[in-house]
Amino acid sequence: MTGFYSFDTSTLLNGQRDLLPPTTFPAVWERIEQMIGAGRIRAIDLVREELAAREDEVHAWSRAQPDLFVELTHEVQLAVRSVLAQHQRLIGIGSGRSGADPFVIALALVHDGVVVTEENPSRNLARPKIPDVCQAMGVRQLNLLGFIQEQGWVFR
Repeated sequence: MTGFYSFDTSTLLNGQRDLLPPTTFPAVWERIEQMIGAGRIRAIDLVREELAAREDEVHAWSRAQPDLFVELTHEVQLAVRSVLAQHQRLIGIGSGRSGADPFVIALALVHDGVVVTEENPSRNLARPKIPDVCQAMGVRQLNLLGFIQEQGWVFR
């Protein structure tokens, strides 16, 4: 089991809105909050900015998790430089891609962690998504269900 997880915006948005809403699956989010408190789950500050674009329940939940978000460090900036040197199309201008994506990957790289995202791979490095870049760079990546399974969480 890995000690550190870098959460993408899609994990929080899709996870809470569509996959495992806290009103139906409160225990999942309580355990995630415990892992945030223990420093095992983090999201780069740009994820907070993306969540703030919507005034909804996910944004309200994220505001109540101040320990979730980390500021951009020099180490993460260097890792972003490496990610973009190899995969500059990860942040295509006008493509609708998230500007946080390379930072999510870089945060995992710096902490030898795992990226958790709900993005699906494009299988095309000319138009890469987070899973494509993670695979190319040797960074483990899981979706939210895979993350829950890796923790060994069982809900009855």
